[in-house]
Parts: sequence; C-alpha cells; structure tokens
Amino acid sequence: MVHPAIPAILLTPICPHSLSFRPIVLPDSIELRLEVPATARATAWVSFDGRRRQELRRGDSLVITMSRWPLACM
Repeated sequence: MVHPAIPAILLTPICPHSLSFRPIVLPDSIELRLEVPATARATAWVSFDGRRRQELRRGDSLVITMSRWPLACM
C-alpha cells in the first residue's frame, strides 16, 4: 500500500511463480519498458486492475508510465 499523496507507481505481480516476487514502488517520473524477448520459450500474460488479461507474444513490449489523470483513491 502506498499513501495517495505519494507520487509513485506501484507494480504488483499477480500469481507469481515464486514467493520472491514482491511489489515494487517506482517514482512517478519513470518510463518502464517490459519486453518479451524474441528468443523466449513462451508467451507472457498481463492484467491491469484485475480486468481482462492480455497475451504478450515473443517480441512484444509494453511501456508503463504515470497517467496524466491519476485516479484519486482516498
């Protein structure tokens, strides 16, 4: 949990394969790029806010940034 007044991005793994995967708090100014390598053995899946999941195939990438219009959660 991060206090709503803190400008940050909270990245939380869902159903990780190991208990060593923990949530990570990043500064709101960061641009995080996740990429499935072209040589990966399998595809990856992502889900945002518990909504429908999306498959990422080999070579696909995803850029995560802070929204211009953050959602107030107070």
